[in-house]
This record gives sequence, structure tokens and C-alpha cells, in this order.
Amino acid sequence: MNFEKKIRSLSLLRDKILKIIEKDDPIIQKAHKNNEWFIPEFNNNALQSIAYMLDENKLVKWLSQYTLKDTKVKNIGLVMAGNIPMVGFHDLLCVLLSGHRAKVKLSHNDAVLLPHILSLFEKIDPDFKDQAKYETSIQNIDAVIATGSDNTSRYFKHAFRNLPHIIRYNRTSCGILDGKESDSDLEALSEDIFKYFGLGCRNVSKIYLPKNANVEHLITKLEKYSWIINHPKYFNNYTYQKSKNVIESKEFIDGNFFLLSKNKNLVSPISCIYYEEYDGFEALRSALHVNKNKLQCIVSRNGWHENSIAFGMAQYPDLWDYADNIDTMEFLLNI
Repeated sequence: MNFEKKIRSLSLLRDKILKIIEKDDPIIQKAHKNNEWFIPEFNNNALQSIAYMLDENKLVKWLSQYTLKDTKVKNIGLVMAGNIPMVGFHDLLCVLLSGHRAKVKLSHNDAVLLPHILSLFEKIDPDFKDQAKYETSIQNIDAVIATGSDNTSRYFKHAFRNLPHIIRYNRTSCGILDGKESDSDLEALSEDIFKYFGLGCRNVSKIYLPKNANVEHLITKLEKYSWIINHPKYFNNYTYQKSKNVIESKEFIDGNFFLLSKNKNLVSPISCIYYEEYDGFEALRSALHVNKNKLQCIVSRNGWHENSIAFGMAQYPDLWDYADNIDTMEFLLNI
């Protein structure tokens, strides 16, 4: 396989993706019509994230980690999630570059953008034509990568127990503050929390604050995304959670488009943010350790905390930032 050619092809695909955003391509509205959660702004954000991945230097850095060679072609089942636009792109990219064939079961919630981008890629590089097929059910496969909720993932684990597999469960992300954050830092944190309405595994649903932190100041700096309250489905979640908290006499702070409440749990409902105070870094480290198998990523000011990334970058993973920290490419190359 000529990987230099593949990298050039992917760089050209990046240019095509950027043009979709620039020209407000009708495919953006089509994806929104298919799924009300996929508003045009967030569809464009997802495409920008993929363009960020497909930088030529990043592709070279990523692929140089592996011994890439022509191997016996296997059929790889891909069961994709549909929580945010094109969430399964990286898995599909790994299958294509590993030389295998993908049998893709798309989520009905995300059935527009990914096929469109793949069709563009096939036109750029015909070698990839027919390397991916869309299926209504996954059969006659040699391995599988499946993403779902904790419940569906248990089903996948059983159904594909006799095949090489990567099964992904529910994950979420958290933010860590140390009290030294600037206004721009906190505004960047709002990107990590509210982009895609908080529906992604890389969205921050829990914030760790130093003891006696100024919570009110944090709230005012998250207002950048106050416009999402105008989305009917988001608004319905917000009003439901607010009413539920009132009825159950739970304490919360109303940010007028989100609810902030002190809670030990890691995963918060849509429109809610949980926070927890820590007293010293050892206590923080202990809290993170307890939740390590549920965390997709951690954000902090300029990535100061160990194993974290900068505020505002949660939705821009690099090619080597594998979901659940499982090296998908290594898995595919060793089937």
C-alpha cells in the first residue's frame, strides 16, 4: 500500500471538507433535517474537527508509529454511535488505512455526513472505492468495533464474544480548575461543555473546583453558549431537569440555560453540570483515580494537570487520541 499517496489523498479530502464549511454546502442542512440535534453550527464544528485531524504533518506523525504493509484483507464490522456528527469517522479511517474492508452499520441519527465524506474520498482516491459498505446488520465479519451505551455494549460483548473486538461503553469528560483561570480560559471551557449540546463522550459533564471557589464567576463566563436554550429539544431537557430538582428539593444554581449542582456523580443529564470541590491535589488525584475508567478526557488551563488537554480542545482530538485509550490501528494491524 502506497501510504504517501494515501496521505496526499487525505490532505485533498481535508481541502474538500473545508470547502463544504466555507460554501455552506446543502449537505449541512440535510444532516440537520435528518437529526434535529445536528444543527448546522455543530455539523460544521464536526467537519472542522476532522479537518484538524487530516493535517498532513499529523497524518505522517500518526502513521509513522506503525509498520504498515499489505496484509490479508479482513471484513471489519463497525457499529457506529449517533450522538454527535460523524463520531465514527476515526474508526472508519483506521479500517481503510489498515487495508481491511469495513461493513458499516450507521446510526439512523448520523446517516448523512459520513457517507457523503466517504464518497468524496472515493472520488479523490478510487483505490478506496467499495472498501466500505453500509449494512443494516453486521454479519460475516472477522472482527468488530462497536460503540454504544453501557446496556447495548453488554449485548455487543456477548454477541461478538468469539471475534476479535473493541467494545466501547459510556464515557464522559471532566474539567479541572485551580482558581488561576482567566476569563478567556473559562470561555474556552464553555466549548468543552456545551458544544454538541453536551451529547459527546468528550463533553465535560463534571467540573472539579478548588474549595471555596467563586462559582458565580464561573457561571457568568459560560454565557457564550446561552443561545442553545433556543433549541427546542435542549430547552425541554433544561425545563424538565429544573422542575425535577425543584420537586425533589435539590439544591442547584440556575444559569438560565443550564443547571449547576454539587454532585459526586460523574455523568450529568443534558443541560446540567455537576461540580465537586477538592481540598488539595491529593484529594483531586484520588477522585480522578476512582473515575478513571469512565473518563474519555480531562481539560484544564493550558493542560496543566497531568494527562489533561487545554480548555477548548476537548472536541479536537488528534489522530492518536484513541477512544477509551485503545489503539484502534494496532488492533486492526494485528488481527
